[in-house]
Amino acid sequence: MDDWKLDLLIHSGEVVTPDGVRRADVGVRNGRIAAVTDGPSRRAAREVIDAGGKLVLPGGIDPHTHMGIPIKDTHSADDFESGSIAAACGGTTTILDFTVQAPGQTLEESLEDRLEAARGKSHVDFGIHVNVTDQPDRRLREIPGLVARGFNSFKAFTTYKEQGMMIGGEQFRRLLGTVDAEGGLLMLHAEDDETVSRLTRRHVERGEQAPIFHARSRPPEAESLAVENATRIAGELEARLYVVHVSSRAGLEATLRARERGVRVYLETCPQYLVLDEEKYHGANGHRWITTPPLRRAEDAAALWEAVRDGSVDAVGTDHCPFTSAQKDRHRHSFCSVPNGLPGVENRLAMLYTYGVERGRISLEEMVRLLTGDVARIFGIDDRKGSIEVGKDADLLIWDPRPAGLVSADHMHGNADFTPYEGLEQKGRLCHTVLRGRVLVRDGEFVPGQPHGDLLTS
Repeated sequence: MDDWKLDLLIHSGEVVTPDGVRRADVGVRNGRIAAVTDGPSRRAAREVIDAGGKLVLPGGIDPHTHMGIPIKDTHSADDFESGSIAAACGGTTTILDFTVQAPGQTLEESLEDRLEAARGKSHVDFGIHVNVTDQPDRRLREIPGLVARGFNSFKAFTTYKEQGMMIGGEQFRRLLGTVDAEGGLLMLHAEDDETVSRLTRRHVERGEQAPIFHARSRPPEAESLAVENATRIAGELEARLYVVHVSSRAGLEATLRARERGVRVYLETCPQYLVLDEEKYHGANGHRWITTPPLRRAEDAAALWEAVRDGSVDAVGTDHCPFTSAQKDRHRHSFCSVPNGLPGVENRLAMLYTYGVERGRISLEEMVRLLTGDVARIFGIDDRKGSIEVGKDADLLIWDPRPAGLVSADHMHGNADFTPYEGLEQKGRLCHTVLRGRVLVRDGEFVPGQPHGDLLTS
């Protein structure tokens, strides 16, 4: 290594690589990892960060965020600027967000709108999944062009019919077949709309509007039924499918059964389904925990942890869709009117480390796989992202495993004024976040500056 050419040296940390954990120095040059070695001098770089006694991890990739999107009568509280600051402060250096297709809008138009919302505003790198919600059959001809541009991940919904977002069974078959034939990947929000609509009407007619009826109106059976129907079609087409935010034992088991039949299905879950449960809906301000899918029972979380432990889960995203307490409180007495979503992009690493690694459920290497490595591979950005290897982007985290404390909204950086993880134990603390060699978080504090997030395409 030419010592004098290094821009940054992270010195003497416990570096988590695909091959294991070892004490090493990580050298950075021109935004890329130039070396992972035991050798460099502390004088080898323009800047040296001492990581002694700390973990050095690859920057996190959150495959599932929603910045500034319309939900019911409001918008999610974080835009790309505030949400990317929260991401950086939580150890995420890449977010993958979604288009919002308005009625009558082409996929291309919805993509350009989303790119305009993100460009020059995101402090972390970002990619865009393309939602297909309006007149899906008319949009099929756009898919080859989008894939050719590097936008090869798409999303469909089996619910939200009243909002004009649901895709029918035969439409889903045609969309999945088209996306897969072009080498793309279809993501699916899997809840059976007939079940959800019927149960929602029943509870509303009975005057059952408390937060717990959000969970009762969207039961695990709705998730498993939608997964079963979609994976049956995926199997018939021999197509890949990515199921987002699996929340229940029933949904998990339906996904695993599909794999046993040879279906190529990826499974994503979220921290809220691992560390929270539906008891939150019975507590004070329980409506603030309304999200979709809803929080489940403790036994569902236990089943999901077992799937994380045995490697069945491919990715942990956050489904970050934050609202302020005022936005939530406006409809506190009507579960079906509360904007559904939770903040979480700043808590993902801490929750996986505290309740996964520290409790012996997963190793550091497994945590990194879930938060970075497999996500990069699945979405086709592993040539640049996902691991600490020479030649890849210098997206790096320094995590101190020693501090212990409690999660508090007072320490969060997004626009939501509450966190669903309030009061939970947290072991460890983020010290530094580095994006392509640029320090975004130093000693736990965000470094103000112009956003430098790049658009990622596959």
